[in-house]
Amino acid sequence: MTTWDVLVVGAGPAGSACSKWLAERGLGVCIVAPPRSGIRAGESLPGAAYPLLRDLGLLAALQQSYACPCHGNLSAWGSEDLVCTDFIRDPNGMGWHLEREGFDLALHQAALASGAVHEPFRIETVRRDGGLWQVGLSDGRILSSRFLVEASGRSSIIARRLRVPRHQDTPLVALYAWGQDRGQDQRSLVESASVGWWYSASVPGNRRVLGLHVQREFAAHIQRKPQLWAQQLAMTRYMREWCDANSDWTELQAYAAGGAYLERFGGEQWLAIGDAALAMEPLSSQGLFNALYTGLRGAQAIAASLRGNMVLHADYCSRLQHVRQAYLRHTCLFYAAESRWPDQPFWKERHTQSLVMLNQQQDSSMTLNETMPHRTSQTEVLSTP
Repeated sequence: MTTWDVLVVGAGPAGSACSKWLAERGLGVCIVAPPRSGIRAGESLPGAAYPLLRDLGLLAALQQSYACPCHGNLSAWGSEDLVCTDFIRDPNGMGWHLEREGFDLALHQAALASGAVHEPFRIETVRRDGGLWQVGLSDGRILSSRFLVEASGRSSIIARRLRVPRHQDTPLVALYAWGQDRGQDQRSLVESASVGWWYSASVPGNRRVLGLHVQREFAAHIQRKPQLWAQQLAMTRYMREWCDANSDWTELQAYAAGGAYLERFGGEQWLAIGDAALAMEPLSSQGLFNALYTGLRGAQAIAASLRGNMVLHADYCSRLQHVRQAYLRHTCLFYAAESRWPDQPFWKERHTQSLVMLNQQQDSSMTLNETMPHRTSQTEVLSTP
């Protein structure tokens, strides 16, 4: 039986980035993940990701995903005024809107081209025996590895098998649809509403993505009565001008979009990366950046651990704790900045939770005006040390 140096469970951006970096350095890497299909949400990539893609040798993946440049954001939050943030003022430059299936596939192919091997099966069992990980697959085989990487996204397959608790923030459901893009503006748009908040952006292929982020109960209500989607869209001030409520849109897809994190980001010869370690609300616009960042830094920590140096492993886990606290601080202040519907269930719940979390924070150096949605530097929540 072959013993791999590293077994990576998950073939998303974090898992692919980590696998590519490790395989390029001569380590035996096996990616375990069943095939995925369907349209995926989460197409926003900030300009701050450019150095990460460069360091990972993945700039070609950006081109292969037919990325649309995003030169700025428009936000109607806290008032009816539409505020523009132009990325020309951001030291990292413009961001991109991606075709996610193409981007994820390009990252995965880059990992395979670097020497990683893919096993398209589900994980059935995980145990540690004699200093090695023994992972049972759905085809009956058992794979052995020196190091195990939890990169299975929000499902956290490995963490659950290892009984590592996963904590959820206030639940949030994103209802997404895709349709034809009839406009010319490639900036993204965020608009708050009494029931939650809307997001829209142009994506490759002359298409547009439209998302409504609401409480779990209201999301289920809309799914039972899809006409409510169009009714809520018609009540917006700006979003309805960008997105017609017509039959061109795909059926609604629901995604769990609330923040979440593992109680421990790693342990003896294992480490969590991407959404499996730390998931962020879409409001942060940092999901893909977090995947690439933790994929790279996690890989560096893993390589050092396999050489017997655990310093980077500890530093990585500590760094994610700081990232988590910064993310919480920003998200709470984002929601606190919208005070027009204090008695509506969505906002009442978030204001209550935000107040509790902010009271727990020791750092009070930020001001509310500096943390309005899409007015901060793209690297403020996650930054490369």
